[in-house]
Amino acid sequence: MKTTTKTVTELIETKESPLPLEVIPNNMGINLCSVDALTWTRQEDGQLVSLTIHFVPAPNTERHTRRESEVTDGNE
Repeated sequence: MKTTTKTVTELIETKESPLPLEVIPNNMGINLCSVDALTWTRQEDGQLVSLTIHFVPAPNTERHTRRESEVTDGNE
């Protein structure tokens, strides 16, 4: 078996992808801007065994998502 990992940029440039890239946004509802890379494994006969979508990590916004009760004193 052979495992391959390519970034979205590499997939666009080489056109080597286990599935058409438009399947990700059109059928899965995932914005390609959120995808970092794809990893897939093929058997010797070419059958696709696994496909993994690696996402771009979201920025840490924990300090901006505190509950309103923690931010205000309730007198508003």
